[in-house]
Amino acid sequence: MKVVIIDDEKAMHVIMHRMLAKVNEIEIVGSFQETTSAFSYLMNHDVDLVFVDIGMPRENGLEFAERLRASGRQIKLVFVTSYKEYASDAFDVHAYDYIVKPVMQERLHKTIQRALAEQRS
Repeated sequence: MKVVIIDDEKAMHVIMHRMLAKVNEIEIVGSFQETTSAFSYLMNHDVDLVFVDIGMPRENGLEFAERLRASGRQIKLVFVTSYKEYASDAFDVHAYDYIVKPVMQERLHKTIQRALAEQRS
């Protein structure tokens, strides 16, 4: 499963890389600290799952998701954020899941396993 991480915090990239490395079926194909280059990448590459933060400068994760959905791309989006209050907004843009930081390995693993099971069927 091809995965992209979008978060403005470098530390979060390190954490997510470490956690995702524990899942054999995951290949991290992109890491971005802002949405512009991430959007460009997603328009030109096949990606199965995107982990995206909500609170980012310039374009937040929800605005990015709206733009991605408007482009017609139906990539699974998992919001990984410190903000509990945006959960319903996230599902309005067809979020696959919503994980509140700090991310726990078990919680992340459940989301990935569900996505992998869907991919296999």
